[in-house]
Amino acid sequence: GCWEILVWGDQIWNGSLHYSCCDRSTNIQSYEGGSVSISCVYNSQYRNNLKYICRGKQPSTCLQTSEGEKGRYSIHDDNKNQVFTVTISDLSSVDAGKYWCGVTRLGMDPYTAEVKLEVEPGRQIDQFQYTESSLAY
Repeated sequence: GCWEILVWGDQIWNGSLHYSCCDRSTNIQSYEGGSVSISCVYNSQYRNNLKYICRGKQPSTCLQTSEGEKGRYSIHDDNKNQVFTVTISDLSSVDAGKYWCGVTRLGMDPYTAEVKLEVEPGRQIDQFQYTESSLAY
C-alpha cells in the first residue's frame, strides 16, 4: 500500500510535484514566520490506531494524535476521512529537517513516509498552494 502525503500552507514545492509509490521522500519549502500543514492519509483498517509524526528518527521527537498540541505543533486525526494532519506554526530555521508519518500497530511502526521541510529566512507567501503525492509504506 501507499501513504498519501498532502501538504499545504505557506510553502513552495521544490522539484517534481509527483512521486511514485516507490519513492519515500517529498521536499517542501516554507519561510520563517509562516506555517505548514502535513496531512497523512491512511487505510481504513487503522482508523482506531494512534498516528504520529516524528522529526528525524528519534522517538522522543514524535507527536501522537492522542497529544493534540505540543508548543507550535498540533495534530488532529479525522478518522472519518482517514487522514491525520500536523500543523507547525511560526516556523523558524530550527524546524527544518526530515519528518516521518506513521501508524502504531504493535509498538511504533517503522517510519513510513518522509517529508523534508526547508525553512528559508524572511519571506512571506500569501498564495495558498495545494498538492499531493503518494509515498510507499
